[in-house]
Amino acid sequence: MEYRTLENIDSICIYEAFTQAFSDYQVSVDMSFKSFETMLKRNGFMPAVSVGAFVDKTLVAFILNGVREWDNEKTVYDLGTGVIPDFRRTGIMGELLNLVSAICIKNKIRVYQLEVIQDNEKALTLYKKQGFQVDRVLNCYQLTGGIKEPGIYKAWKLEHPEKIQEAQWTIVKDFWTYPPSWQNAKDAVCAIARSFSYTIVKFDGNLIGYGIVDKIKGDIVQLAVHPQYRRMGVATEILLDLSKQTKSLEMKVINVDERDQALNIFLKKMKFRVFVKQYEMRKYFSV
Repeated sequence: MEYRTLENIDSICIYEAFTQAFSDYQVSVDMSFKSFETMLKRNGFMPAVSVGAFVDKTLVAFILNGVREWDNEKTVYDLGTGVIPDFRRTGIMGELLNLVSAICIKNKIRVYQLEVIQDNEKALTLYKKQGFQVDRVLNCYQLTGGIKEPGIYKAWKLEHPEKIQEAQWTIVKDFWTYPPSWQNAKDAVCAIARSFSYTIVKFDGNLIGYGIVDKIKGDIVQLAVHPQYRRMGVATEILLDLSKQTKSLEMKVINVDERDQALNIFLKKMKFRVFVKQYEMRKYFSV
């Protein structure tokens, strides 16, 4: 068994291992190679801090990591961890996590962040053993079927820009009760901006709400309304508009902070259901 970074490893090789590792995962992970490459770009994938276990040059386990500034700290994010079935329960993942920790310390990276499904007890036990601590609870929602027309008088105007402008990002950050998770954050959206459709709402020329949806998959990555304009139908209008901008018949809202009572209550009111709950976990290094 050889453990090393994924520098100079062809992305097709990584994709094949990824597909095998997630073939029996509790949440369906079925994506094309093109979608896989988009996921890597979205999450800031960096081969130099990503690691794999090789047997006769075949990748049998991996930790795919991205690197970005997060909470004003250079942070490594685990965007995908897996072991192909024949090599599970062999201690490989512990060795790979140790290697990532060594890379972080060497490069003076203080924070390592990941998400894990709450019901995945084996992974959760391993991460806690490795020194990860739960930072927050994230709810993942799903909606199958249409959204009812709000049926109210609209005093605001909906627009559909090609992307969110930098000045607009500065404004909408004040709409957040809690910041988006890594894969839904501004950097992730901007990395693959053309994959999304955007709805912004203006009243008297001022931006009061917005939403972002994946054009193909129907994933709503951000949805927020200025506190002053909540409970007036703005969010419902945005949600309805987003549903018309995706090819998917199913919509999801991944990683909603459980502490965000307003958003969680709104999604449940709109008939979204929680299909999985995750922990966002962090490990800190002394560097």
